[in-house]
Amino acid sequence: MNSSGLFKDLVRHEFRNKGSWRKQSRNRLPRSWRLVYFSLFLLAAFAISLYFALHNQLELTRLWYVTLGLPYMIIFMGVGSLRREWENDTYGWWLTLPYPRMWLISAKWIAAILQTIVVILFLFVAGSLFALFISSTIEPYTFADAASFIIAGLNWFVMIIVFTPFVIALGLLTASTKYSTLRPINPILWILLMGGGSVFYWSNDQWIQWIHGQFDHVKTGQWFPFTWHFPVAVLISWVAAYVLIRLNAYLLEKKLSI
Repeated sequence: MNSSGLFKDLVRHEFRNKGSWRKQSRNRLPRSWRLVYFSLFLLAAFAISLYFALHNQLELTRLWYVTLGLPYMIIFMGVGSLRREWENDTYGWWLTLPYPRMWLISAKWIAAILQTIVVILFLFVAGSLFALFISSTIEPYTFADAASFIIAGLNWFVMIIVFTPFVIALGLLTASTKYSTLRPINPILWILLMGGGSVFYWSNDQWIQWIHGQFDHVKTGQWFPFTWHFPVAVLISWVAAYVLIRLNAYLLEKKLSI
C-alpha cells in the first residue's frame, strides 16, 4: 500500500474513534437513556420555537445564535482528539506506530476537521428543515423568510468551517503541551483560550467589531457578504494552523514527557 493509502487509514481510524473508554465506563447512564434525553431536548426546543412562531414572535434568523458556542466546542474536539490517547492508556501504542509524528498528529487534525464538518452539516440541515416547516405551515412566515434563514446559516457556517483548521490545531497544541516538557505553560494556554478568548470575542476592539460586523451581515441573508479582509484572515489562519501542527509534531518527537 502506498503512503497516501496508509495516511488515509490513519485519518479513517481517528474519524471513527469513539472517545475515551474510561469515561464511558464511569458513565452509569446507558446509551439508550442518553438518546432519550437528547431526543427530549430536541422536542422541547422544537415546541418552544413553535410556540413563539405561532404567536409571531419568532425571528427565524436569530435561531442561528444558538450555534455561537461552536468555536469553543471545536477547541475541545482538538484537545480531546489527543488527550484520549492518554486517557485510554494507548499513547504508547499510538506513538510507536511506524509513521512520522507529523502523520500521527495530522491524522487527528484532519479527522477532527471532518467531524466538525459533519456536526455543522447536521445543524444546518436540521435548522433549514425547521425553517421550511415553519414557513410552509404558519403565517405570516414565507418561503422568502426561510430562504434568508438558510442563506444566513450557510454564510455563518462557512465562516466557522474555514477557521476550524486553526481552532483545532490550537486545541491540539493545548493538549500536547500537557504531555511535553512545556507542561508548565499548559495552564497559561487554557487561560488564554477560555478567559482571553471570551474577552477577545466580546471586546470593542476594531478587529472584533469587524468579526461582529461579518455576523451582522451574515444574519441578513445576503449571499456571501464578506469583505476582502475575510479571505486574507482565512489564509493567515491556515498558515498559522500549519505552523501549529508542525509545532505539535515537534513536541511529540523531541519534547515528549511521559
